[in-house]
Amino acid sequence: MEIVYKDNQFKIKGKTGILYSKANGVLIESLDGNTSKELKGAGEYEVSEISVVGVKTEEGTVFVYEIDGFRVCNLDGLTKKLTDSKLSQIGDVDILLVPVTDESIEMTQQLESYYIIPFGYKTEEELEKFLKESGLVVEKMNKFSIKKEELVEDSTAQIVVLTD
Repeated sequence: MEIVYKDNQFKIKGKTGILYSKANGVLIESLDGNTSKELKGAGEYEVSEISVVGVKTEEGTVFVYEIDGFRVCNLDGLTKKLTDSKLSQIGDVDILLVPVTDESIEMTQQLESYYIIPFGYKTEEELEKFLKESGLVVEKMNKFSIKKEELVEDSTAQIVVLTD
């Protein structure tokens, strides 16, 4: 699986398709380009063996993508912590896509994951403050690639900063 962040959207490429995060939704395309589907709002969807669950919150919809055996949660649009009920609907997460806000650290602590990918920061100072407050190992790269067998159970979370 590969994740890149460009033009304010994530592109997540799996073995069977490509998922693009959109404002309030996702677009999934098959690798051959013959099938595509745009999904918006809460619900459960599956396209090209990519599963998407939309969980309605007070601030919009949180999306959980299942691609190549990974569970990826996108908190785009959230500025507040999630309720216990929403946390249980989201479930376990391997990779967390988190907007940088005043509540980002609390949100990452709520949804424990192996990798945290921050986005949506307005300045480098805002990003650096988030990274420092997290206290986690940080790695910067332009593309994050991982295979399920590379995931180390019970490892400490790591922050991946995607650069252009």
